[in-house]
Amino acid sequence: MMQRSSFLLVVLSILVSSCAPKRSEILLNTDATPPDVLVKMVKERGAKISSLVGRGTVSFESPEIAGTAAFESNLKKPDSLLVTLEGPFGIDVGTLFLCKEKYVMYNSLENSVSTGNPNSSAIRSLIPFDLSYEQILNAFAGVFAIPYSEKDLKGYAIEDDLFFLTYTCGANTCRYWIDPKYLLVTHFEQRDASGNLIVEAKASAFMQQEDVAAARRIKITFPQQNRQLSIAYRSIRLNVTDTDFQFTIPPNARVISKP
Repeated sequence: MMQRSSFLLVVLSILVSSCAPKRSEILLNTDATPPDVLVKMVKERGAKISSLVGRGTVSFESPEIAGTAAFESNLKKPDSLLVTLEGPFGIDVGTLFLCKEKYVMYNSLENSVSTGNPNSSAIRSLIPFDLSYEQILNAFAGVFAIPYSEKDLKGYAIEDDLFFLTYTCGANTCRYWIDPKYLLVTHFEQRDASGNLIVEAKASAFMQQEDVAAARRIKITFPQQNRQLSIAYRSIRLNVTDTDFQFTIPPNARVISKP
């Protein structure tokens, strides 16, 4: 009888442990988790995303343009992104393709296509935001990178159940909040020497497929310029093999080439 009771207790404990929510692999403790270890784990988690296929809505707010459009995105790391924008009734209104060597932006309303090198000024002429080519890819991947080294670290603490790191980034200060469960940046700020907010980025509604995670809500704000970009995924598939980078541009489209 004792043996049977012991056996039942073991089975019960296994069932309870398997049904219990999985805890983070790291402790929310700055002493137990050094900053260099944390940043390395965040980098490794972001690197696990090799491809992404998603659908959702993207919103732009700026002095020049404002609006919302449905989109479908295909992303393949390290350097390829195709975003198709859709208007009412599923009509394609634009296509943006980015890779390391070039960009292609097709505007179906004007029947024009712009091509060139994806440098910062070219990207800025396409999208009214001060984002680099790499930052756009990361935004659609639902992750934010931490590009600074340990020598730039100014502070490391816990804030609102998140890891909180502060870096010197040139003449400015950059701050990152990291979720200990998903090991992804949930909040990023860059401030100037006077403490004025230059850019703020937030990621939320995280989803996980096996050991890969990404955000379904991304919001990037430039408060001094009254500019804002929001990406909201309705569906995401991570690390799939059926990414599609084929798109068609009408032969009579007006071509605008830039250096």
